[in-house]
Amino acid sequence: MEREKLKIFTDISFYIALFSLISIPCSVYISGLSIFGLLAFFATFIGIPLSILSMFSRESAGKRIFALLINLLPLSIMVYALLAEFTDEFLRSAP
Repeated sequence: MEREKLKIFTDISFYIALFSLISIPCSVYISGLSIFGLLAFFATFIGIPLSILSMFSRESAGKRIFALLINLLPLSIMVYALLAEFTDEFLRSAP
């Protein structure tokens, strides 16, 4: 695929990142993790491969990096929470 045609992937991943950046904190603050927060969380799983593909486009670097970092943020928070729980459970000293 030509580098100029990858602009659509950059735009889609950027809009997914904006949607998740706005909707996840608002939904958590208002009423727990509502349907919009879950939709944004699962949309980031689509946005991650699109962000990686958009790294090869000729779009501005700031837009591409912003989309990649914001799309990776919910998944990285979940992985951090699982690792923290694992280390707390298995590496804590016995009572």
